[in-house]
Amino acid sequence: MDGSFGLSALMQSGNGPVGSKGPLTAGGAESDGDLVVIGNEEGPNEGGITHGDWEPAPNDGEGNGVPPGEQDGGPDVSLPEDRPDRPDEQSDTDHTPDGTGQTGSQDDSSQATGPDGADKPGQAGEPDDADRPDANGKPDEPANPQEPPAGEQDGEKLVALTFDDGPDKNYTTAILDILKEKGVTATFFVVGQQVKKNPDVLKRIADEGHAVGNHSYNHKDLSKLNKQQILEEMSTSDAVIEDALGFTPTLFRAPYGAVSDTLKNVLKANKRELIGWSVDTRDWAGTSPADMREMIRKETEPGGIILMHSFGGKNIKHTVEALPGIIDDLAEMGYTFVTADRVA
Repeated sequence: MDGSFGLSALMQSGNGPVGSKGPLTAGGAESDGDLVVIGNEEGPNEGGITHGDWEPAPNDGEGNGVPPGEQDGGPDVSLPEDRPDRPDEQSDTDHTPDGTGQTGSQDDSSQATGPDGADKPGQAGEPDDADRPDANGKPDEPANPQEPPAGEQDGEKLVALTFDDGPDKNYTTAILDILKEKGVTATFFVVGQQVKKNPDVLKRIADEGHAVGNHSYNHKDLSKLNKQQILEEMSTSDAVIEDALGFTPTLFRAPYGAVSDTLKNVLKANKRELIGWSVDTRDWAGTSPADMREMIRKETEPGGIILMHSFGGKNIKHTVEALPGIIDDLAEMGYTFVTADRVA
């Protein structure tokens, strides 16, 4: 889709979305003006989504929008051993995010993989070792067999289904029912304030074999926050997840995929893996079930990560309706379902 952008580009960029396409990319919002707001009201409007304008954090020419004193060499970005206490119930204003965008993987030190290189040829007129026949007159096997294509392992095409912004007791549980019936594992990027309300649903997610990732506590645009504010968002969400599950997740997805150099440095210092996506269904915006299925059939490639939501407004009912068909379509296309860490 037009709004996707590459993971490798993200690692070299400053704030906000970056353009390009391909496997393991992060599909951003349809335009820079799209904004998702996760509501926190109890009652019939809980989880409502609205549109608004997202403005990237200002770039000062040196720090890519990072506040003075927050560039490399600034304060330590590691999480303290004693995490801050979980916040008390906050006002709706405090819970409302103020940005948009999308992300990708975060390891700056990753190296390209592939064959070690061709063997040295023999003297002129002599065949290379790989071309010499054995005693049976058959050539030897190559010394360095070709690596399997990205997104394929043991001959299988891999794909990851991911669901953001839950858990809740309505859409998340319906999605879990479908995944269980189909025998499919997925990855849930959960928001801390939702975990605090529904720890039992999070426990069911983990108990049924799905992966769990941190998606911040209040679903704020982390690209606009400084180091300490990012750490607070991450650590408070960590705390409620650990209360429910007994462990802290290593996977992390930035709300809106809005990423800054400061955020990437914090995640790297705390050994977190930043996960993006390659197919954005825009289910929160009201994409129909039929259109979601068609989009996924056309855009999914081996190693793909598909973005959907398990909470965030009435349009998520389309996700629940489309999910059985999405799973069937991908299975017919030869895909094996894995958690996001397997293809990131």
